Amino acid sequence: MASGKNSLYVLFMALVLMAVVSELASASSLRVYRLQGCSGETQTYSRCGCTNLLYMGGYQFTYTGQTARMYNTGNCLGSGVFTLTGNARMCSPIGWRSINIQC
Repeated sequence: MASGKNSLYVLFMALVLMAVVSELASASSLRVYRLQGCSGETQTYSRCGCTNLLYMGGYQFTYTGQTARMYNTGNCLGSGVFTLTGNARMCSPIGWRSINIQC
């Protein structure tokens, strides 16, 4: 009987782990462009937490449930200046220096 309970526990934990990994895999993402007009090299950010931005020529935000707070300073210092809460795109230069994806 103990073996059956252990098997159910392992199965349950595997399902929980799969759900967590699936949620992390579908985090919202921000793609920033090196040049204005949404052209040139790009960098994509989808990791939860604070990350400094490499490019500032424009952006495309893909919302999958996690909002993103934008900062005009590096390392998400000070007050955020804007929160992305849905799909968005702008192809002119941005002043943001860091992003905090709130998972």
